[in-house]
Amino acid sequence: MKKIILLCGLVFLQAMALPQERFRKSPPVPDPLQPLRLPVIESARLNNGLTLAVAYQKDLPFISLELIVLAGESSSPRSLPGLATLTAGMLSRGTPLSPASEIEEKIESIGGSFSAAASLDYSRFSFMVLDENLDQALEVLGQMVLQPGFADREILNLRRIEYYGLLQKQRDPEFVGRRQLLRILFKDHPYERSLYNEDVLKNITRKDILAFYQQYYRPNNSVLVMTGNLNLRIATRKVSHYLSTWQEKEVERVYLPPPAPNNEEMVCFIELPQAKDPAVLLGNVIFPYGDPDFFPFSVLNQVLGGTPNSRLFMNLRESKEYAYYAFSEMELFRSCGVYFVRAKVTPPSCFASVQDILGEIDRMIKERTPTFEIEQAKSYLIGNFPLQLDRLDNFARKLSEKVAMSLGEGHWNEFYENIMLVDSNRVFQVAEKCLLPKPVVVLVGDRSVLSNHLGEFKKIEIYDVKGVHQYTITKGAEE
Repeated sequence: MKKIILLCGLVFLQAMALPQERFRKSPPVPDPLQPLRLPVIESARLNNGLTLAVAYQKDLPFISLELIVLAGESSSPRSLPGLATLTAGMLSRGTPLSPASEIEEKIESIGGSFSAAASLDYSRFSFMVLDENLDQALEVLGQMVLQPGFADREILNLRRIEYYGLLQKQRDPEFVGRRQLLRILFKDHPYERSLYNEDVLKNITRKDILAFYQQYYRPNNSVLVMTGNLNLRIATRKVSHYLSTWQEKEVERVYLPPPAPNNEEMVCFIELPQAKDPAVLLGNVIFPYGDPDFFPFSVLNQVLGGTPNSRLFMNLRESKEYAYYAFSEMELFRSCGVYFVRAKVTPPSCFASVQDILGEIDRMIKERTPTFEIEQAKSYLIGNFPLQLDRLDNFARKLSEKVAMSLGEGHWNEFYENIMLVDSNRVFQVAEKCLLPKPVVVLVGDRSVLSNHLGEFKKIEIYDVKGVHQYTITKGAEE
């Protein structure tokens, strides 16, 4: 009798376990999406050609100003890389009537913050102040834009800051590896000018900076994005008051064709003695800003290496303990984009880590991603999108990118819908399209630590930290 009861109990438990197993294999139905209510963007073109875009946010105590000049490092002359960066940096370093210290004091006195930077496609000037100090902020911005001093002493100071800043960055293995990866992918393309070394800065003179400013810093080549408790009518009146004398001038805009993706096996090594644990950087050219493939590739990237729960991290760190971390990401520009895989690995697993990363990429191309992974990735992207906009500076940066790059509503109010439309077939298609060319592999580490492991690679190109090719290692022998 006891045996019969025990047998019945086992049958009952098995029957209960079957639906639980089915439940585990099927992702839960997601909760209904909360409406994505982003501010309406109003825009106008002022009389001098300046484009003004305003995102009204009620009761916000701060106002953000993002001035975008559509000239970045790709606009620097081939012989003067770094010119766009120095020109952007000089705008806040004094006018003929106000030295740099006075400009800085004015910004501090109104509780503001200011930053300037040049990217590949544009130069960006960010100003954030209290709502009540908007007029003073626009006055300071007007002085910087309309009356830059470009004093020789300030140029020397800025060159010195940029010089030592680059030297400091060169101690970071990921920075060195990423820069080398982009140098190879952007070879002979205008984007390569953004990857300059510190020693070229000495070639840039005041005359060069003034010429770049006069050529590109024009209202009809710029966009001013404002976010805060104001509407387009008020913003137009205030901006016109302080920037109406900014003179329009024809600016030639050159179309930049995208660089071709790398299509041959290439492994590079850069020696960095302080990097005891090597960094692995791997990637290739993909589509530019605004491409419809952005949404399925975002899901693909999330599955591949977007978080610690993604395939790369789970394989290289959690399963095989090759790496301290392993992630993938993408960066998009006007002409093209680049996808990256970045990992910090142990020296003995250097070769195996590269092979496993390539294997995971190959798996994305050859096997359709299961639906449950697709749905998990989509849920993360949808839930994370509002978090990218929670702070005013993040929101303003995203908004300025949208306006400067002429991105449609798909990257703004329709983000949820476009992510929800992605399915396994669409991810498979974009994987075949974007991941098929062979990615460039860059290793950065201490040669003395890795000497016994580099020979595992069939062929390695050796570069120094400045991107100069040194020699080639083939089957463990130096040429």
